[in-house]
Amino acid sequence: MFRFEVVVPKDFDDALNILDKDVEVVPIAGGTNLLVWVRDGKIRFKKVLDLWSLRKQLSYVVVEGDVIRVGSMTTVDELCGASELRKPPLSGLADVCATFASPYIRSVATVGGNIESANPLSDIAIFFLTLDAKVRLESINGSREVSLTNYYKGMRSTIRERNELIKEVVIRNPPPNSSTAFMKIDKRRGHIMGLAIGAVYAEYDGDLIKDVRIAFDSVSKPFPERAFLTESFLRGKKFSEELLREASDTVLPKEMVRYTGRRASAEYRLHLSKVILRRALTKTYERLKLSSR
Repeated sequence: MFRFEVVVPKDFDDALNILDKDVEVVPIAGGTNLLVWVRDGKIRFKKVLDLWSLRKQLSYVVVEGDVIRVGSMTTVDELCGASELRKPPLSGLADVCATFASPYIRSVATVGGNIESANPLSDIAIFFLTLDAKVRLESINGSREVSLTNYYKGMRSTIRERNELIKEVVIRNPPPNSSTAFMKIDKRRGHIMGLAIGAVYAEYDGDLIKDVRIAFDSVSKPFPERAFLTESFLRGKKFSEELLREASDTVLPKEMVRYTGRRASAEYRLHLSKVILRRALTKTYERLKLSSR
């Protein structure tokens, strides 16, 4: 039996002090990823820093002008239920919520934990990448903001220092001429993992794609990534079926490297990614047209 000590901090500052002084302690939020890795023998530790006690401080969704701040201990359920985020440009969040795990997992999985897991199946991270999110890290030495785009180093590896904690995620309040969409495709419904996952943010000027950000569960590395080449191709062009077909069939394969696993082949995952790109971008266009009527 694997045993470990649980350390419960008094508040956020106490958590930072504990993390700074004790090199053996590992932070844990909802545990929906960490405890699975323990079960599978992928990680071992002697102590965990239980962050659940900090939810009063770190569970929030706050809109301040053009900025939206989401506390790291906000659960997926709370994020999905936040009235501040129920606006047409953020319709993609409803897509995320419709397919995110099970009701129990949504009630304990946290925004910070989903991002920090650095896992291709991190739905929240994939969606937040399209919103150009920034991660606010804090330690006893101060705070810093890091673009989520540059946050991952590898599978289950981020640039977060050992003595830092994610305090919040900061995103720009999207303009009214924009829309978002999220798609996850698998062989079953309900608690699905996703053979391929993608999200799109698009800003339009009429039929012109003024700006676009595209993210997948992976593009060429085993963690959530932006499809920068495809974004550049689409940006500044007029929306059309022909444009989407060229972007998905010709441009995306130039930057996307899919791998064969026990659940699907690389070729099939790439095919699904092409479908997701076309459907998600079409959904942003149709949603914006519908909201502007």
